[in-house]
Amino acid sequence: MNQAFIEEFQRMSHEDEMRPKVLIRGIKQILNEKKKAHVLRKLLNRKPKIEPSSW
Repeated sequence: MNQAFIEEFQRMSHEDEMRPKVLIRGIKQILNEKKKAHVLRKLLNRKPKIEPSSW
């Protein structure tokens, strides 16, 4: 999430009616960024497949 959004959210009054909507929009942005990053991370950082073996 960008710094401008955080500063704008902090400047808003607690009684402002738009504050919850802005917060929800920010959370959705964070989740979308994580989802996109997760796909890239999953492709780049694959773990080697380990076959279980007996002792």
